[in-house]
Amino acid sequence: MKSTHPLSDPVIIAAQQALDGLSAPPMKSALSDWRLDNGTLFYKDRAYVPAHLCHCILTLHHDNPTAGHPGRFKTEELVKRDYWWPGMGTFIRKYIEGCTLCQQMKSDTHPSTPPLIPISSSATRPFSQISVDLITDLPESGGFDSVMVVVDHGLMKGVILSPCKKTITSEGIAQLFFKKVFLRFGLYDKIISDRGPQFASKFAKELGRLLDYEVTLSTTYHPQTDGQTECLN
Repeated sequence: MKSTHPLSDPVIIAAQQALDGLSAPPMKSALSDWRLDNGTLFYKDRAYVPAHLCHCILTLHHDNPTAGHPGRFKTEELVKRDYWWPGMGTFIRKYIEGCTLCQQMKSDTHPSTPPLIPISSSATRPFSQISVDLITDLPESGGFDSVMVVVDHGLMKGVILSPCKKTITSEGIAQLFFKKVFLRFGLYDKIISDRGPQFASKFAKELGRLLDYEVTLSTTYHPQTDGQTECLN
């Protein structure tokens, strides 16, 4: 790749002086990395591209109909096969980011809002499949600053809002759920929550206490607790 102004390009001047033994090679490179072939400067067997021709090279390898706008990494791989210039990676990235067609047509591989995935339901009665969450840090009203939200996730999409305080515990949530939901609709078949495993565990244990059934959990391989089941297995 020949420059229209070879004598004004600092890289070409530095490389020519290094090849003539007048100075050190540019950019702390080895002298063996550079060579001149019929007036074209090569760096590691790739033609050096002066700054004013970089845009033309990318047009050929990216915008050309036969190239098909291959994207940043593929374009960089194609260009690096035969050409080189300082900072070409950054130059190619900015070039692709400024390509209107690429920005309009490329697929969004990192969507800012993930798509919703519906949860199937086989509910046959209200509030048998529910979701539970908390809205906190609301303006205080009547001594409350939070709301427990219970949604009938499986059937009617109904909502039960129960005022509470931000300091409420998992056990307190279970007691509130018992009063506001269980006494009206009975026990759920499925519950959905993003409050974490600690909340789920304490919630289930407290609800079991209120309903007078016992939840006894143990570690794996602990025959002192479930020895009969282990023997049967």
